[in-house]
Amino acid sequence: MAKKKSKLGQVFLIDKNIVKKAVETAEVTEGEWIIEVGPGKGILTEALLSTGANVIAFELDRKLIQKLKKDFYLLIGDRLWIFHEDFLKADIRRLAEDFGVKKFKFVSNIPYYITQPIFDKLIRDKDLYSAIFMTIQREVAQRIIAKPGTSEYGSLTIYMNYHFVPKIEFGISSSCFRPRPKVSSSFISLHPRRNPPVQLKDERLFFRIVRASFSMRRKKLRTVLRSVMRSQFESVRNEAEELIDLDRRGETLSMEEFALLANLFAQHENEPN
Repeated sequence: MAKKKSKLGQVFLIDKNIVKKAVETAEVTEGEWIIEVGPGKGILTEALLSTGANVIAFELDRKLIQKLKKDFYLLIGDRLWIFHEDFLKADIRRLAEDFGVKKFKFVSNIPYYITQPIFDKLIRDKDLYSAIFMTIQREVAQRIIAKPGTSEYGSLTIYMNYHFVPKIEFGISSSCFRPRPKVSSSFISLHPRRNPPVQLKDERLFFRIVRASFSMRRKKLRTVLRSVMRSQFESVRNEAEELIDLDRRGETLSMEEFALLANLFAQHENEPN
């Protein structure tokens, strides 16, 4: 049992001023539908409910669920619904249909060990969210907003900026949590894009090139593209060099420049070598 608790990675936000600031930043209003992942002992849940919003919470710890139901018993089934379910496996589209909700707002202090899977799930369902607000590790937040040519810039930067307009709203000291974590945190906002910032002929190819460029971070683009495109590279090489200096490294390219290369190769992908 102790092993399971450790696996949940439970760290609780205890600073009510930070919680109040988070709810105000998220501009939670009466009647809104909020999804909260990992409500824990309910400090954020209470602040969300105080605005008059409806809260759908996902919690895996049975003891915490019992505490939440005891503390908020008057609101259970009225403005608060607690699911003993893994958010990553939850059918949010079905949930929206069942509750008659057009758009949720996501406001959570998420377990950091599932940050990337949560990002992936939010992207799959991004049309269901008006906005997303969450507490994440500061290092991850810095990677999301990084600029080309910096050490923080990577495939996560492009991945998240392709789907969202991200912003670090404010920082949170480790002293605001119990048990106190070894890392600092940031409260971020992610606003789903209606349209991607770049037009792509082949989204999968685009991200293949992006991932390869950062997994071979010290290699020149020429080497990376040859690895990804194989025999096709030579047939398109001259055109690619007219677009981008292939002696550059991927970490220096903007999203727009990656799109130029990906679209060029996508255009020639079905042509004979």
